[in-house]
Amino acid sequence: MDFDSFLNLAWDEHATDPDAVAERLAEQGPGLVTEEAQIAPLANLVHHVWGEHLGRWHDGRALLRLLAAHPACSPGGAAAAALARFQASLALCEGGADERGAMTLSDRIRVGALAAANLAERDTPRASTLFAEALAEADRAGLDPADAANRALAVTANNLACTLEEKAQRSAAERALMITAAQAARRFWAVAGGWLETERAEYRLAMTWLQAGDPALARHHAQQCLAIVQAHEAPALERFFGHEALALAEAADGNAAGRAAAVAQAREAFAALEEADRGWCQPTLDKLLALTP
Repeated sequence: MDFDSFLNLAWDEHATDPDAVAERLAEQGPGLVTEEAQIAPLANLVHHVWGEHLGRWHDGRALLRLLAAHPACSPGGAAAAALARFQASLALCEGGADERGAMTLSDRIRVGALAAANLAERDTPRASTLFAEALAEADRAGLDPADAANRALAVTANNLACTLEEKAQRSAAERALMITAAQAARRFWAVAGGWLETERAEYRLAMTWLQAGDPALARHHAQQCLAIVQAHEAPALERFFGHEALALAEAADGNAAGRAAAVAQAREAFAALEEADRGWCQPTLDKLLALTP
């Protein structure tokens, strides 16, 4: 198996069987690396699996050190910098030395956000503190729009919100962090992305407010999502999920007419989907149809 196939399969399976994926990453991953450009993507998955899914900070750092010593990893290169960020993040999670002091401002922000994502479900108060620190530092810094920290914050914030949305029950602290993360994702995607990322961040906010128990705000952000979709004549896939969010918000608010109208719009968008997208979107449509008696 070549490197790309190996990494894609690991991403596909990591959420359902993180232990098995971690074992494969450790045993096979370094041996499949043939060029420097492959190190950071592999390290990213190592950090995610050992950090967020397994909470095995020490073991993750050991594998990252092994990648740092790989012949393809040049000192001072982009891969080495990525490895340093991931190692510093896991060190923060572990409660060890804070390695951010020697880093650039941009990297310090990214490390704090990465550690917060890892700790979101394991130590929510600490995750909230680290994420708030990263956001405050980004605000004080007045980052250049092209700074990589903007995109890193957008991605990490989105992932944080998604992780907490999926919980069956949330503490007050987890609810607050979920909302903060979704709002940060919207703010930083507006800087680091285009209209598509901004539209999807509005969708994320709608889903977050649904989980937070505020259908009125969920409706507002679903409508904002759809306004961007309409302004940019977005593909059917974007319309489908925008109407999904609106239908769920209307259902949660007890608005039968609004729910039915949004479900009808979602069905229309579904019919316009490319064949490749219909299969994985069908369960979402089925859930929406079940909302309508």
